[in-house]
Amino acid sequence: MKKIKILIIGKKSFLTSFFKKYSNFKSIKIISYKNIGKENLGKYTHIINFSIDPKNFTHEYDKTNKIDKKICKLIKDNNCIYIFPSSRLVYLKDRKNFYGINKKKTENDIKKLKKKYLILRISTILTYDISNKNLFISKALSSLKKKNTIELDLSKNTYKDFLTSKLLIKIFENLIKKDITGTFNLSSNIPVKVYDIMCSIIRGYGKGKIIFKKKLKKNHSFLLNNTKLKKKIRFKISKKDILNYSVKLGKQLNA
Repeated sequence: MKKIKILIIGKKSFLTSFFKKYSNFKSIKIISYKNIGKENLGKYTHIINFSIDPKNFTHEYDKTNKIDKKICKLIKDNNCIYIFPSSRLVYLKDRKNFYGINKKKTENDIKKLKKKYLILRISTILTYDISNKNLFISKALSSLKKKNTIELDLSKNTYKDFLTSKLLIKIFENLIKKDITGTFNLSSNIPVKVYDIMCSIIRGYGKGKIIFKKKLKKNHSFLLNNTKLKKKIRFKISKKDILNYSVKLGKQLNA
């Protein structure tokens, strides 16, 4: 069995922080994208890029720094597997969905340049974080801590597909161990109402309330089908697990 050697690009990414906290791999090196020219990329079995140009959230693809495309050009002849964290938003049909559109275009660039790739379209992540402004759960936890309220612009019946950060890394590791390649939805495929998640967080925190905005978004429920993923690896999570984890997130706010 060959030794797994992983290079993670993106020191400041919240996904990198998950790897540092939960991964059991021994041979992992983490670098900033700006230092990639100093690295011997040929010695790694897997290269993961968690670095992203912030313009991907607000600009069209042509106006962004195409980091993944540049990396794939550097390693196109290497035998490593290139791992790209994509998003559920690639499925959202909306002209203003710059992030999802840019992720899909990045996927296409990777497929043209690299034979061995692993593209993971990630659903909504649950984790304890009050600093990342772009993360759904961060906004909720930060608001509850500072204002004792959570504002929702979704109806009570809106459901989403949630994963915990720990399970996310476990799935990453299982795919890496098996040298899996291809494109997969990385999800629980379990519908859980956003309102129930927020209520569980408040229950754990011990106080607070939910405020619904006057203008609510419509048709924002989603599920990612993970049948293809489960044919490759095994993992378990239930609705009860997700809600219990949400209670723990609330309790952490009191720490």
